[in-house]
Parts: sequence; C-alpha cells; structure tokens
Amino acid sequence: MDFQKFIETFFSPACVVSVEKTADNGYGKICIVACNKKYLDMIDYRISSGNTSLSSDDALSFVNNSLYFKYFPMNRNFEDVCFKSAVQKKEIHTYVHLNSDDMWFDIYVMPLDCENGSTCYCIYSAVPSDNADNILGNVHNNQISNDVLKTCIKLHKATGLKDAMEGVISEIRRICDAESCTVLLLKKEEENYSILATNFKPGSRLKPVTEFPNYYDIASSWEKMIGDEGDCIIIQNKSDLEYVSRINNPWYLTLVEAGVESVVLYPLRQENEVLGYIWATNFNTDITLRIKETLELTTFFVSSHIAKYKVLRRLNHMSYTDSLTGLPNRFASTEYIADLINHEGRFAVVYIDLNHFKRINDTLGLEAGNQVLIEIAERWKAVSDDYGSVTSDYITRINGDEFLLVIYDYNSDEELREAIVRYADALNDHLSIGGVELYVTASFGYAEYPADAGTADELISYSSAAMSEIKKANSSDHILRFTSDILSNERILEVENKIRVALENDLIYFNLQPQFDMAHKLRGFEALARMRDADGNFISPGEFVPVAEKVGLVDKVDEAVFRKAAMFLGGLIRKTGADIVLSVNVSVLHLMKNDFLDELKDILKESGMPSDRVEIEITESIMIESAEKAILCIDKLREMGIRIAIDDFGTGYSSLSYLNNFPANLLKIDKSFIDKMNLSESSKQYVAAIISIGHIMGFEVISEGVEKDDQLETLREIGCDYIQGFIWGRPLPQEEAEKLVTDMI
Repeated sequence: MDFQKFIETFFSPACVVSVEKTADNGYGKICIVACNKKYLDMIDYRISSGNTSLSSDDALSFVNNSLYFKYFPMNRNFEDVCFKSAVQKKEIHTYVHLNSDDMWFDIYVMPLDCENGSTCYCIYSAVPSDNADNILGNVHNNQISNDVLKTCIKLHKATGLKDAMEGVISEIRRICDAESCTVLLLKKEEENYSILATNFKPGSRLKPVTEFPNYYDIASSWEKMIGDEGDCIIIQNKSDLEYVSRINNPWYLTLVEAGVESVVLYPLRQENEVLGYIWATNFNTDITLRIKETLELTTFFVSSHIAKYKVLRRLNHMSYTDSLTGLPNRFASTEYIADLINHEGRFAVVYIDLNHFKRINDTLGLEAGNQVLIEIAERWKAVSDDYGSVTSDYITRINGDEFLLVIYDYNSDEELREAIVRYADALNDHLSIGGVELYVTASFGYAEYPADAGTADELISYSSAAMSEIKKANSSDHILRFTSDILSNERILEVENKIRVALENDLIYFNLQPQFDMAHKLRGFEALARMRDADGNFISPGEFVPVAEKVGLVDKVDEAVFRKAAMFLGGLIRKTGADIVLSVNVSVLHLMKNDFLDELKDILKESGMPSDRVEIEITESIMIESAEKAILCIDKLREMGIRIAIDDFGTGYSSLSYLNNFPANLLKIDKSFIDKMNLSESSKQYVAAIISIGHIMGFEVISEGVEKDDQLETLREIGCDYIQGFIWGRPLPQEEAEKLVTDMI
C-alpha cells in the first residue's frame, strides 16, 4: 500500500502509525510511517520551536518511518491507543489535553487491515479544539458524558470547595471502580501540601499518603514525570511499576509500602500552574481507556472550580485589604461602620492624616515613604490589638497617608479622647528608614455616632473635615472633634438640604440622552439625573450629584431616576414596540446595598420594563473597591437578563485581569478621551486600543461626549460600535424623547 497517497486523502491532520507486535502480546517500536500536510505542519512547528528530541545527526524535517518520540514526547497513552487499534484492531475515539498550549484534541484511531510480518498499522487523526465544552459536546460514549456531567453537577451544587471535592472524588472512585481516590493541593510557597478530600472503599487496607513523611517532595516530582505536554500518569501493572522504580524510586517505594497495584493520576492545572493532583488507586484496569477519557474532561472542570475558588478567596482578601500595609481598606471600613450603625450603638470615626508626609516622599523617595506607612501601620495595629485597652478599635488605611480609625465600647468622652491619644503617642518614638531617623506626627479629626452624624458617609466626611481644620490650625493639639461650624463651605450643607427636600417632595426628575449605532440607528437612552429646589430653581447635576455621593444620598437619587425613567420607557416600549435600551447609572454604594436586587425587581414589576432592555452602568472603580461582592451581585443581574455597562472606562485603575473576569456587556469610553482623540496619533491609538480590548473580551463599546464630525469619523474608522453625544442628541425631556422614538419607527 502507498501509505503517503492514502493519508493525503484525509482532510483532518492525520498520520499512518506502525506498531511492532511482540511475542508476548505486547508491542515494541512505534513509528510514524507517513503523514498528510496538516499533520506535517504540526511536526514542522515542533521542530522549528525546538520541542523535539532530534539529535544533531537527524534531519531537521520529518522523515517517514521515524520513531514517534523523535517528534513528540514519549507518551504511554499514545502508545496504548495505537497498540489497541493497530494490533487488536479496535476503533478508538478519545481526547487529549495539551497543557502547554491549553489545546484539546479530538482523537480518532482506526486499524488498517494490512500487516507486514509482525508490524501492524493504524490511522491516527488529531482534530484540534480550544474549547473543552466542544469536546464534551462531541463525547461519543453516553456513559462518559453522564459521568462528566454528574461530576459537574456535584461541583455546582456544593456549598463549599471541600464539600464539592468530597462529592466529586466519591463519584470518581465509583467511575474508576477504585479502592481509593484523593485530591491533593500543593502549597508551593510553603513547600507543603494539603489533602482536600479522600475516599476509601470500605475495608480498604491502603496506607494513606498522610502517613508518609515529606510527601510534598513526592508530589512535586510528578510534575517532571508528566512534563509540559503530558496529560497524566497511568500505572496498570507490574511492568509499569518497575518503570516507575527506575525513574522515580522514592515514589515507587511509597507505592509498594502503601499496597498500590495500579494508579491513574491527573494534574489539576490552571493555565501553566499546577494546583494539585487527583488520583485513583487500584482501579479497574479493564476499563482504562474509559477512565482516561472521563478523567481527562472531569479534571478540567475540577481544576477550573478550584482555580475559581482560589481567585474568589484572593479577590475577597484584595477587596477588603490594603495591599501595602495589610490593614483593612476604605471599603472594609465603610462596611464596618454601616454594621455598627445597624447595631445602633455609640461609636466614633477618627480620620487620621500624617503631617508633612509629602516631604518624606520628596526628599527620601517613594520607597522610603512606603516603608514609613508600613511601620506606622504596624504600630497602630499593635495599639488596636492591645487586649489591655478599655476600648475596642478598628484601624484601616483608606488612601495615601490617610487612615481611618473606628472606636467603640467607651463610656465617656474622656475615654474616647484617651483612646485617640494612644495612637498619637505611638508616633513619639522615631522611625529609622534607610539609616535616617524620622519623627512623624499626625492630625486626628473625629465625629461620633449618633450625635454628630447618622450615616457612614457623613461620619467619614465630617471626621475628615475636623481633621482638615486641626491640620490648618497648626496647633500643638492634633485632635479635634467635628462641629457643624467646621464646614467652611456652607454650600455643601445647603445642597445636601436641597437634595433631601427634593427627595421628599418629588423634585428629582430625569432627561434621556439618546445612544446610536454608527449607522445612526437608535440604540436607546441613558437616564440622567436632574433636580429643582423647592423654589423651582434648576440645580446643576455637576453640583448636586457629587454632594449626594459625599453625604450618602446618591442611592436614593439613583432609585428615583431609575423608577421614573423605567415607568416612562416601559410604557413607551409597550406603546410603540420599539427595540430600545434604558441605561441607568448605579453608584457603588447603591449596588452594594443588601436590598438593591429587591428594589430593582420592584421597579421592573411596577413599570413593566422588560429586564432585557435595562442596562446598569457602574464605574470601573468597583473592580478595585469591591470586586467579589460586585461580581456576585452582577451575576444575579445577568441571570435576570439585565445588561451591564462599565462607565467612564479608562479613568480608573482597574487591571485587565479584573476586566477579563468582569461579567459586563458594554464598555463606555469617557468623554475626556474623545475630546483629545484627534489631537495626536497616540491619543487616537489609545482610544483604538480600548475599543480593541473591549472587542477581544467580548464587550460592545460606546463612546461618550461625541460632539464633532471628525470625532464621529475617527470612531467609525477604529471600529466603535455606538456613540452618545451632542452631535446626534442632547439630553431630552420625556416629550422629545417620545417623539424621537416614534419618528424613527
């Protein structure tokens, strides 16, 4: 047979493999006899990348009838399927995950009837896929598919990681008909491990790994055995055990002592990181191929679940912790204060600012400044943790050289002041930074609940005002309590009062600014907050919105605007059948409220506004301040069909790793970037990069503040999806918005 002509008739990457049959019903040499162009391209790529075992004497191109391991890593699984197909004449369909490229391969192996003495042949075809879901969807064996799905269901139904793993390994032990199954997590930074879950067959005499000393070293050795391109380790018989004894004798000795006769072991990987391992011991070797196929997919989903758990745990820590000092951060302090308010006890919020800290940064550098902050944080943490203290304290870092302290369980004003003095006194001893002795002082302003303020935002704002006042006074006394006359800008209080009156008297209303696609088709409207005072005077949103945010009223403003806009647009959609979206702004404070989802459902029910026509706009800062809680809330919004837009993208500090995990539909590019877009090529490319990033991550992109024809043309050129701005539509009252919709239908 002309193998080369025969294999070139295959569309998928394929090769002819020869297997040498031995007298003991085993196999010897396995060679690639011939391959088609697509399979040859895979080999050529490996050769050019240096990922082969070719010697200096070998040709730097594929040679027919070569041993397969010249071009690919030695792999027992590859050898097994080729042997079963070529020698035992079985048709095989299986799966392989190439860890180094995170690529799945759908493998088909078919026997050829021709033989040449003791040499048998088969066709080996490998169809690549970058999506495990596609592989699962094509599983040819219903039993394998059911086994994988049962495992996934157990993962998602469990209340915690440990519960999930205990359910999974019980299922895997059943699938493998094994004596035991274990999940081990590596703690590389500690050079240690933990057994996440284990399951033994009743009556098993196997010795658990926890009874072996230094088992971390054994577990660490498996990664080298598997390699970057391997997928698992399978030990089926004494011959395999003898092979292990030669290449990894310490592990072999533990296997023998434990009473192990067979093992199938898979790494739990996330990208290039090995999180741990899962293995079944003394399994049914008659169904090895089915076990391999099942675990290939199962461990992929288990790995993803463990990685997600670790990310969420890390995000939770990051959401509430200042990365420099390890103290709780602004979000943690705000939540802590809100919890104290719910308990209706007396407490004080102390705003602390280091005096002349800028001089340290300017003279000694930012690194020295960071060391000062770390040292002071450690001192104040020690004061806070002092069990001999009369009061209970909670110290946080909220920004730069600013800290926030919460004090409760005091019995008098004197005890409160004495508690604050302890933090001032902690700075009396000098700090030694880089051989330089520094003396640092701080200013302390405080406000008390409920005497001075009734909300977390007010307490923080008023204590900050008191701190600023004592700092300006340049007094030897660095501690000051808030009083109402401290607020030099009386306009803030005046506007706050106007907002409260407006909320009570239904003076908050909305305008609708249209959004269009690049063909000038109406996409929908953004609802913008507007307000009049009791005398009918218009108050600029640029004035009242920041004050509402500062004093903790922005959630009430958000709700009023959303409710009224939804009532109007919901009725308009029912009346006209228009396919339009209502986009509304929601502050971090509003989104984090415990009753936010209930409030939203109530608005949708009352207005009849379809949930899939609602878009919630949040700023990217939420990805830094409260990522975990936000994602949990947003996931529930997405389940309701509500769209999510990231507002003012590019103005905050979010990283692409956060963005990549953020369940949004739309990016909104801030007006400041559009204003500068055509002033330089770099500014234009910056906007183009944001659009490209958005599209890569599966988001649509809208640009805000588009006012000029040349801006519109540039946005068309660089692939923006939608625009919002004066060029096609100013904010409109209800009547004009309705006319726009009816005119465009």
